[in-house]
Amino acid sequence: MTDNLSKFDNLDHVFVIAEAGSNWKCGTYDEDLIRAKQLIEIAAQSGADAIKFQTYRPETLYVQNAGQSDYLTKHGIDENINDIFENLSMPYEMIPILAEYAKKQKIIFMSTPFSIDDAKEVDPFVDIHKIASFEINHIRLLEFLAKTKKPLIISTGASTFDEIDFAVNLIKNNNNNNIRILQCTSKYPCPISALNLSVIPKIKSRYDLPVGFSDHSIDPIIAPIIAVAYGATVIEKHFTLDRNSPGPDHPFALIPKELEMMVSSIRNAELALGSGNKQILNEELELRKFATRSLQAIRTISKGDILEEGINFDVLRPGNRTRGLEARFLESVHGKKSKVDIDAGNGISDYE
Repeated sequence: MTDNLSKFDNLDHVFVIAEAGSNWKCGTYDEDLIRAKQLIEIAAQSGADAIKFQTYRPETLYVQNAGQSDYLTKHGIDENINDIFENLSMPYEMIPILAEYAKKQKIIFMSTPFSIDDAKEVDPFVDIHKIASFEINHIRLLEFLAKTKKPLIISTGASTFDEIDFAVNLIKNNNNNNIRILQCTSKYPCPISALNLSVIPKIKSRYDLPVGFSDHSIDPIIAPIIAVAYGATVIEKHFTLDRNSPGPDHPFALIPKELEMMVSSIRNAELALGSGNKQILNEELELRKFATRSLQAIRTISKGDILEEGINFDVLRPGNRTRGLEARFLESVHGKKSKVDIDAGNGISDYE
């Protein structure tokens, strides 16, 4: 557990969550278990830090006869939402099996709970809890998860700052300050134009907490990289074996090669961010010495000669010749006497 949290707590490391969602569901219990393990393997091989599933029961989600979602009917799913969640609910007994398998694959296991009962089943097997966007006002669930004292990640799709304020304050009032907030747009798939990534710094400033991004766009690169550039320290993205598989979470999910591409791009983005300090890097030293202008003799100068800009010295790139003083010392040198003989091309550094 300690190693898991050290990876999560390191804010210089972008914590990548590969979201399996309901994409493990494909048939019988045994077939589902095999598919779930395949997803764990793919997430681990991609370089993601965590694999995340979802744990829920239909009776603690929607009211009875809740009807159909326009989002789902557009994707050819015409069932009542209650029946959909009944079919996609992961058996509780599968959780410890998958947690153990994730441990063997050296990837952190997570599963989002949607009720207190779900949370009680999940809690023994996770080090980090995730709160789904539409659970941000689920008071009893927030209270329970806060009291586990484990880190909490909150998605904020379709919510306002007032609603986020409520959730964050409730968690803090239950003595848990280990919170990360994810910018998220609850649209599946989400168009690039609706991602609103520029709000990430505002969230970070408002709450003084680490911020991340839960991405429902199809592109594996654009949004995660922009989010990292804005300061995201968590990236969550759905993935699947096949986008054409039946089910609500497949159409907007990445396929394995795209997930690997995303993780690789995020790691490169981390490197590209650097330290945040403007400094001369080791990679720049050779060219800095070779090409940055300095005070160089343009003709042979004898000891005692008056140094005159444009006459016997100028501001030039020294290449491999002896480098002179920095160009900013030009006014201090002009009109002074050279204390040494200087060959044409070499630098001016000793004067009186």
